Amino acid sequence: MEGNSDRLKVLKCQKCHGLFIPPKYVCPQCAGSQLEEVSLSGKGKIMTYTTVRVAPSGFENQVPYDIAIIELSERINLTARLIVRDEEGPKIGGEVIFLRKEAGTYWFESSH
Repeated sequence: MEGNSDRLKVLKCQKCHGLFIPPKYVCPQCAGSQLEEVSLSGKGKIMTYTTVRVAPSGFENQVPYDIAIIELSERINLTARLIVRDEEGPKIGGEVIFLRKEAGTYWFESSH
């Protein structure tokens, strides 16, 4: 599940059908060990976000940038970089769509 991808993939427990990110070896819901990789819709909404203005080493040239907690339509949450083209910036509850996974980072874009 690592590397670059334009599909949003997570692991799904074949026993209880639980979905989870990041990958695990045992289902955290039912302790099942039969897991499969599945693709999700990539649609979600912003639960909360922060704008980074003072970045850690190696990211200084990217400021300011937004990081958000996204609740996917499949009812799981993940942390992602957020691209917002609206001049007003991100909005809690705003709809987003998955763009890609790059070097372990999920990227979403505001769908408005």
